[in-house]
Amino acid sequence: MNTLSTEKAVLAATKPSFRLREKLVAILELTKPRALLMIVFTTLLSALIAATRSPHWLLLVHTAFGVALAGGGSLALNQHMERDLDSQMERTASRPLPSGRVSATLAFWVGLGAMISGYIYLWFTVNPRCSIATMICGFSYLYLYTPLKCHSSLSTFVGAIPGGMLPIMGWLAVRNKMEIGAWILFAILFLWQIPHALIISIRHRKDYHRAGMKQLPLISQQLLSYRQMVFNVLILIPLTITPYYFNMTEEIYPLVALGLGFLLFVVVVRYSMLRSPHTAKHVFIALNAYLPILLLAMYLDRPG
Repeated sequence: MNTLSTEKAVLAATKPSFRLREKLVAILELTKPRALLMIVFTTLLSALIAATRSPHWLLLVHTAFGVALAGGGSLALNQHMERDLDSQMERTASRPLPSGRVSATLAFWVGLGAMISGYIYLWFTVNPRCSIATMICGFSYLYLYTPLKCHSSLSTFVGAIPGGMLPIMGWLAVRNKMEIGAWILFAILFLWQIPHALIISIRHRKDYHRAGMKQLPLISQQLLSYRQMVFNVLILIPLTITPYYFNMTEEIYPLVALGLGFLLFVVVVRYSMLRSPHTAKHVFIALNAYLPILLLAMYLDRPG
């Protein structure tokens, strides 16, 4: 009898802590950790590309923390805004809000608090321009791209703006001024985002259609989306070489950029001809690999 009572007492004591741990994990999921990691990685790598000499490590830490805080907050608010849509799609139905693991009120306040805290943190620990660029990124994502997804195919292009802001945030963190290099990186990220968004929409077409999304592949012939992807990659190839002509890199980087661009072009053209789920997955993988490799090559081949 005493043993049974002891076991019940232990279970009663551990249950609240287990629930707390589950709640914390669910709150962390609100920030979309994989997407957030890519946001911080792109921002920091852009900061390193912008630096003429190795930046102070503390500046990078402040930038990473502030961007992670602001980015995580905006991603949480995005989930709050799209909770009804997420509940209608298989790929998002298990997220914290549609699954009921986090309340809408908690998600809103956690997201808003983190986002505003991130902007304030960047303002005082990095610089105001970096903070303002991060604000533009967050607000364009939440209040332009997010609502437009259910109203217009232009959302694909508008959604490329917050992605393009990431290297500007990194550049301003180190240089504290807008220069041609920042605009080149913005253009590269902007163009890359469009085929990336299109291939995601195509791969999850049924889910998106069920939720009433209006992305380009859902409201027009898919041939137009294929052409748009090929067109963007064709523009990316010469654009990615321009850093060399503005003394941002040495001679190795443009060769790497050309090789990466050619491989990506082959993958996209192959998909536009075969149009199978298998080749669509290849495009998705190629696009995800292309960007970090390109930026790493740009950083590693900076002028001495």
